[in-house]
Amino acid sequence: MSETAVSSFIIRFTQEQAAETSPTTWRGFIRHVQSAEQRHFTHIEEALTFMAARVDIGDGWLSQWKKEK
Repeated sequence: MSETAVSSFIIRFTQEQAAETSPTTWRGFIRHVQSAEQRHFTHIEEALTFMAARVDIGDGWLSQWKKEK
């Protein structure tokens, strides 16, 4: 019988705008459910790096993703 590994994450995005003429700022929060570790982030790469440290999805995926953006 094979074993299944589960990693769950909660990600929340908030949008902030200081004034009508100022640009919108996005901020994020990520939590790894199993360990309760959490981080705030301002760039999606930070959230992806956080997830990659907890889920083995192979080498080089983040740099490849950045190239494709």
